[in-house]
This record gives sequence, C-alpha cells and structure tokens, in this order.
Amino acid sequence: MNLTKRQHESVTVVEVPSQFEPYLAAALLRVQVLFPALTFQQNGTDITVGGTGPSEDSNVRKALLHAVYREKIYAETLSMRQDLVSAVTAR
Repeated sequence: MNLTKRQHESVTVVEVPSQFEPYLAAALLRVQVLFPALTFQQNGTDITVGGTGPSEDSNVRKALLHAVYREKIYAETLSMRQDLVSAVTAR
C-alpha cells in the first residue's frame, strides 16, 4: 500500500506494544471503518497512517489503540462467552 502526502496532510506512525501484535490485523479492519479516507499499513507492531491532518492525529491514535485493546479482550473472552451461551441454550 503506497502512502502519498497531500498538501496539509501528514503520515502518522503509531507504535503498538508487541504483546498486542496478534490483534492488529482485526483492529485495523475496525478502525478503517471509522476513518475510510485514511490509509493504514502495518509494519511489525508499527502502524503507519497516511492522510491525517494535524487535528486528526490524536483521534486516530486513540481510536487505533482502543480498537487493538478491544480486540485483545474479545479474543481472550471468546471461549468464556461461547461456554456461557452453550450452558444457557443446552437442555
């Protein structure tokens, strides 16, 4: 994915702690829905966001980190939720 700079736009790099790397791909899909005009590229645990303006940088960073954390919680609790649904619906 190529990132191009346009006038008044910048490229932002968001560093994500390595323990969250398994959740980055799913989180990026969710964040792209919130910011369809931006481009996202994963390089290890760094996410390069292209097309942001100075006023958007902090909002994009916040949304991206929040999505990664939520994806981690979702993955870690999936088996518990499946067990709960099975227990409630089993007869």
